[in-house]
Amino acid sequence: MNKKWYKLTFKQLQPINLGYKKHGVINETRIFITGQSMWGALSNAYAKTEQYNQTLFEKITCFYPMINEAILYPRYEDGEFYLGYCSEREFRKNFTTTYLSTSINPNSLNAKDESLHELDVILPKDIYWVGYLEIEDKDEIPKEIYIGSDSKYGLGLMRLESEPIEDNFNYEVIKGKYQNNSYPRNEPLSNFLKFEENIEFEGELELLAEFDFSKNRPKVKEDSGAFYIRVGSKIRL
Repeated sequence: MNKKWYKLTFKQLQPINLGYKKHGVINETRIFITGQSMWGALSNAYAKTEQYNQTLFEKITCFYPMINEAILYPRYEDGEFYLGYCSEREFRKNFTTTYLSTSINPNSLNAKDESLHELDVILPKDIYWVGYLEIEDKDEIPKEIYIGSDSKYGLGLMRLESEPIEDNFNYEVIKGKYQNNSYPRNEPLSNFLKFEENIEFEGELELLAEFDFSKNRPKVKEDSGAFYIRVGSKIRL
């Protein structure tokens, strides 16, 4: 059976933390879902009913929020990161909040020292998440997934909103390369592109590592870290 590309739309049902940066006690969330995170969420959901298959969902794109039927793709404007019409600052102001928690000492009922924990989350304010997946049988796509961290505490639930839509496009373009090994020019990247010294770009670099999602708690694979050109960046002419 030939693999086909499908457009997937998930409805966010619970707050989600997409693990990004940690500032002191604050765990900041990304404002988009990396392909690797979605791959892990789909693989873990599939493994609950079938045997874990690490390669089943490996050809997958980043997922971006869809608000009022507009998909907010990444870009940079005057050095600031945007999703569609919304700057990162505006998105965080309108769609995120911070959960505050701490551990309690059972003897004194006081907060334990150094146990303060702040978790940034994206709120489920009628947000849908849209991306693309290549797979042989669309019936293998889980209908419910948990994305991000702390799924055991009422976070991360998303549900496939509608039947996957077959979509014919070039995966290499989505990943940042055309089939003739040239790069898309003057258009914001919608997926991370591995950095090479001969590539000139406008935007940011980010150090990324590959994760092993076969365990309950994902682990970073050894020697997997590399620099990638961040989504929203442009390859220079």
